[in-house]
Amino acid sequence: MSSAVPAPTSRQVSDRALILYALIRRGTVEFALREFEFDPQRVAQAEVARAETDRWIEREELTGALTDQDRRLFEAVSGAWPPEAITDGMWRKESLATLLWALGHIGELPPFSQEVDSQVLEEAITRYGEVAGFRSNGDLRPRDQIEAAWLEADAWFGATEGRDGEDATVASIAAERFRTLSWLRDASASSP
Repeated sequence: MSSAVPAPTSRQVSDRALILYALIRRGTVEFALREFEFDPQRVAQAEVARAETDRWIEREELTGALTDQDRRLFEAVSGAWPPEAITDGMWRKESLATLLWALGHIGELPPFSQEVDSQVLEEAITRYGEVAGFRSNGDLRPRDQIEAAWLEADAWFGATEGRDGEDATVASIAAERFRTLSWLRDASASSP
C-alpha cells in the first residue's frame, strides 16, 4: 500500500467513533420505540434524548464528522427510522469497535464469529469522562497493523458475503469491519 493514500487523522477517527456511538444509542432507542408500539410517553422521552444528542453534537464540534445519512437519521423525529436503518444502526457497533481498536482504546477485536460486547464499547467511550479526554487518548495504530487487519477482514468478507442463517452474523461482522478498515486505510473511501 502506498504511503500516499490519505488515511484519516486520529481526530477524524475519534470524531467518527463518537458519531457512531451516538447513532448506535439512537438506533437502540428507535428499536425500543417499535417494541413498545410507539407509546406516546416513550416517544416524548425519546424526543428529549434526541434534542440532547443534537446539543451534544454541536457542543463537541462533531457536525463535521456527520455524513449526509447521519444528518437525516439524527434529524428524523423519534420513531421515524425505517427498520433497515435500525438494523444498520445496531450493526454499527462492529464499526465502532474497529475504530476503538484502531485508536488503541480496546486491545483487540473479538473473533469474526463473535459480536463485540456493547459494554466494552460503552466503557471505552466513557472512561475518560469527557470528549476531550477521549480524543486526546486515542492514538492510531501503525499503518501495517491496520493493513493486516484489513487483509483479514477482506478475506472474511469475501468468504461470507451474502450468507444467511447462522452465517449471517459472521457476514455482517465481516462487512462492518471491512468497510471500517477500508476507510482507515483511505479516508476517501465511504466512512463507516
